[in-house]
Amino acid sequence: MTFTTPLALLLLIALPITWWIGRPRAVYRRGRDLASLALRTLLLLCLILALAGAQIVRPADKLAVVFLVDASDSMGGEALTEQFSYIEAALAGMRPDDEAGVIVFGGDALVERPMSRVRELAPFRSAPNRANTDLEEAISLGLALFPSDAARRMVILSDGRATVGDAEVAAQRAAAVGVEISTVSFSRPPQPEVQVTDVRVPAAVGAGQQFDIAIGIDSEESTPALLTVFASGAILYSEPVTLRAGANNYTLTLTAGESGFRDFRVQVDPAGSDGYFQNNQLSAFSRVIGPPRVLLITRDREASASLLTALTDVGLDVRLAAPDSLPIGAAALAEYDSILLDDIPATALAPARMTALQQYVRDLGGGLVVVGGPNSYAPGGYFGTPLEEALPVEMRIRDQQRVPQLTIAYVIDRSGSMLQAGPSGVENIELAKEAIIRSIEFLQPDDRAGVVSFDVDGYWIAEVQPVLDRLGLQTLVGTLRASGGTDILAGYQLAAVAMSGEASQRKHILLLTDGGASDRGLIELAARINEEFGVTTSTIAIGAGAAPFLDEMAAAGGGNYHVVSVVDTIPTIFTQETVLATRSYIVEGDFIPVQSALTPILEGITAVPALRGYVAATAKDTAQVVLRGPEPFSDPILAVWQYGLGRTVAFTSDAAARWAANWIPWEGYARFWSQAVRWSITQGVDQVIEARVNMEGERARVVVDARDPQTNGFVNDLVLTTSLVAPDGSALRLPLRQVAPGRYEAAFTPNREGAYFLRVGDQTGLSQVSGWVMSYSPEYSSAALPDALPDLAALTGGRALDETPEAVFDHSLLAEASSAPLVPWLMLAAALLLPFDVAVRRLLITRGDLARMRAALLRRREAAPSERLATLLDAKARALQSTRPADGLPPVAIPPSSRGDAPQAVPPPSASRRRPGASPPVSAEGENLAGKLLQKRREREER
Repeated sequence: MTFTTPLALLLLIALPITWWIGRPRAVYRRGRDLASLALRTLLLLCLILALAGAQIVRPADKLAVVFLVDASDSMGGEALTEQFSYIEAALAGMRPDDEAGVIVFGGDALVERPMSRVRELAPFRSAPNRANTDLEEAISLGLALFPSDAARRMVILSDGRATVGDAEVAAQRAAAVGVEISTVSFSRPPQPEVQVTDVRVPAAVGAGQQFDIAIGIDSEESTPALLTVFASGAILYSEPVTLRAGANNYTLTLTAGESGFRDFRVQVDPAGSDGYFQNNQLSAFSRVIGPPRVLLITRDREASASLLTALTDVGLDVRLAAPDSLPIGAAALAEYDSILLDDIPATALAPARMTALQQYVRDLGGGLVVVGGPNSYAPGGYFGTPLEEALPVEMRIRDQQRVPQLTIAYVIDRSGSMLQAGPSGVENIELAKEAIIRSIEFLQPDDRAGVVSFDVDGYWIAEVQPVLDRLGLQTLVGTLRASGGTDILAGYQLAAVAMSGEASQRKHILLLTDGGASDRGLIELAARINEEFGVTTSTIAIGAGAAPFLDEMAAAGGGNYHVVSVVDTIPTIFTQETVLATRSYIVEGDFIPVQSALTPILEGITAVPALRGYVAATAKDTAQVVLRGPEPFSDPILAVWQYGLGRTVAFTSDAAARWAANWIPWEGYARFWSQAVRWSITQGVDQVIEARVNMEGERARVVVDARDPQTNGFVNDLVLTTSLVAPDGSALRLPLRQVAPGRYEAAFTPNREGAYFLRVGDQTGLSQVSGWVMSYSPEYSSAALPDALPDLAALTGGRALDETPEAVFDHSLLAEASSAPLVPWLMLAAALLLPFDVAVRRLLITRGDLARMRAALLRRREAAPSERLATLLDAKARALQSTRPADGLPPVAIPPSSRGDAPQAVPPPSASRRRPGASPPVSAEGENLAGKLLQKRREREER
């Protein structure tokens, strides 16, 4: 016995409660209570078992088979006939109770024949989409056909080349429900194949700009062919070519015309035979735009002259600006399509400018190209800034073995003047603490750090210790408070003594002060610890009132001198000094970058010259590294990524003569930098809505994300529509439905391969125009797709039945159990028990009642024969009386009365008359009912 709702069996806990409540409480009614308790227990058991769905499970020797027939184009024209013959042969082995169904599938699945016991098979009439093979959908539909009371087998007749769906997931579902998947393999007859494998054009090109279209064609044998390139339907190029066996690559240089979208279609027509004609053409699209506006930020116009010339020669509208003239605010940057930073340190950019750059890229969809140099990236103090967040590389090197151990001591002026606030409203002492905390964050775990403060004396805030407990060290820094005078030597001596005893490879002291003090012994001490113990010293002077000897002190200590006019840059200077102290981030030496990824930036560039150096960095997880440095570190040289709505490009070498001396005379120099800038530009993208098309099996889905560029929040409740123009010129208009915050979607079925143009907008003026290319299906690709059939069979315990159709209906599977529900019978039993339960509880039957009932039954049995004998004797007496003569006349028969028991004999009418006044004769007739009735009749006649 099994249960469909076993949770209901928890109600059995009511039985002990029932027994306790209904237990016998009095001796005189114990029997009655026990009977009532037994009936109620049976009644409750019936109801609980019925609620639990009790059923009897019985084995059934029955087999159900579903045939999955692959009708996709990869099977070939003769496959359906062979599949039909195989199924006919298999159906001949069906037993009387067996059933079979047929599903024909391609890109979708259709039921050709439902489950049936008929052995005859009608010709296939279903017409699925033949451009794909979706085994997952076919298996899922087949599982829905199986009955529940039979052993189940699924037979797939296919080549196993699934192009959409996940057949393995469907097979796992089949195995979970006990369905065996067996297979019959088919293959297409081999034919020579020619196919267009690749068409690549830049996503965006400038008006009048030359660009390359790259074409890839694969051919299985040498054959002549006609190669034709169409641009917006017009023939742009048409030439006969000779295709050799294998891969054939062609590059055509074209000139972009006026602005707008251009679709390019490449078609190859081989002279010989060809397996599939569907893969002989492929499309791409490009957007032709006007000259982009680019802002080049540089500190040295002469060093950036080569880069400027290269960009202007390819038609870019380039504007030059110094770092301190970079507009503050993303809105002011919006007039530029891309911004270049050429070897710019973060200290030259106020934090507000770096934040504006970050918002310009992330929120406004602008482009950012950062060109390296000795003053950029980690040596330029990018760590922990908004600029680092926008870049595809991070400043810290993760390989600790590569960076020498550093011990750094921060000597901080805590005099009362450090309470002065800068333009940002933040006190100098607070900026100093933030600078130390950020610098500690940059250090490696095996580095060491200490913090000394001074006013009229020197104090250890945190003695020199490993940076293992980074948070604890930063917490100690937070206790720094400003008060008192200024004695630099008091604090510097504490740090000098501690650093002279350190064993680290690099030892550095960073001194920060904002006031004047005596230079007694400072320069000499800095020189001595540098010469004797290798301790370097850098100084940071805040404002014009700082001690004038700090420059000499930094020179004696082998460090750097910084004069801070904008105190907000102090944290950046600290991290910059931390990097420079390690001396490991600038890598110099000749090397040739190694290409590690494909990108439009290297379109038409097959090799790059050698570089002489770069700044080491670490690529972020989602970044695409295009060029790498030499082994063993393989640092990123060129990395790109999408950041918010915009794009950023990081080039860690420079574009000037120091490291790129071999690049400047290179003929591809202008092309490389123009393509890098153009890749970063996302022209034509609306700043509120962003549309894309995702292919999902046989259907495509338009996905539109709407965000407010000011707040970066979702924009909801828009009434958006999308217009699609197919390659054949047909148009489709679809309403977009909001499915999530700021997300709108619409689904459609593409009618053919090629370039689709997409426009999304509403009536308020929001608009975006983009393109999407639907390639031909993998069904027509000559690339070998894996045969999924053996794995599907292995997952479900199936086998190959290629040559044995008679084995399809082999009853080797475990017989499925059929179940018969007991609920109706249990409910009937409960209904019958209910009146007995009520009777036992409501009716009081004593022993005396039983004795009287028994006596009554016995009397009835004894009295029944005496009553019948008396009735017979009485009838006999009446019969004798009626035959006796009256007044000598013969009796006359009278019909029996309705109330009489027997026919009566009465005298003739003459004999029944008497004289007036005479008394009626007395006879036996008056003694019964019949006699009384006769007497009354005679009296009426006499009157």
